[in-house]
Amino acid sequence: MSHHLTFPKLMTAAALAISLVACDEIDPKATSPKPTVSQTPMVSPAPAPLPPPTPVLPPKPEVPTEIVKAETDKPEPFVISEEDKQDPIKAARATLEAGNKEGALKLAQLAVRRTPKRSTAWNILGRVQLQLGQRKDAIASFEQAVELNPRNSYAHNNLGLVLIYDKQFEEAVDELEQAVELEPVEAYMWNNLGMAYEHLDRLQEARDAYSNAIEMESGRARDSLARLKGVESVIRTAKVEPDKLLVPDHQEDKSDKETETKTP
Repeated sequence: MSHHLTFPKLMTAAALAISLVACDEIDPKATSPKPTVSQTPMVSPAPAPLPPPTPVLPPKPEVPTEIVKAETDKPEPFVISEEDKQDPIKAARATLEAGNKEGALKLAQLAVRRTPKRSTAWNILGRVQLQLGQRKDAIASFEQAVELNPRNSYAHNNLGLVLIYDKQFEEAVDELEQAVELEPVEAYMWNNLGMAYEHLDRLQEARDAYSNAIEMESGRARDSLARLKGVESVIRTAKVEPDKLLVPDHQEDKSDKETETKTP
């Protein structure tokens, strides 16, 4: 067998070699399959909403270390001075006149504790209680004052005054008649008596009491007497309740010279 190739075989071998060289030169990427493209266009998802911006707050002011009292703070408690302790009755009058009712009450209570048998101490206590609206307590204090000293005209007047406020007009007349009998020169006592009479429709007696007060220069009594001119009955003619016709006079308790009832 001959080892030499025939011409046709050589031509076939050459064609195969050229084919192999051509395959080496082909880009493998060019022969890879292309991805299939969808016909429906892709829609991008909507972006998520952004969070609201964080507000920038101004710095908080520093808390002052000094505490300032507000107007609504409670006033300092009333303290009885050593000087007031020497004469609590006089101090209670001055404190009440100054408008400090709570302080006057403490002083009056001290006066009653120190001198429970003194009519004037009970009288000033009743005055303070009346100013504080403690009507029942005031009546009890004034009753104690007149019991200790039946000649205390100021206590009789004050008891009559608070009884007018309490609409006990008959009892008020009894006390006020004693007051003007003991102290006939005090205009406000006559004026208060006139009002007690008027509430009971005792108009002529009211006119007489007002006339006595007018002689002592009482302008209020003059107005009251002018109002009653020609009036036959307050109860029938008054457009308001009888207890609202007049406001009783408030008095100054000027008695420091009263005679105390001696007790064993």
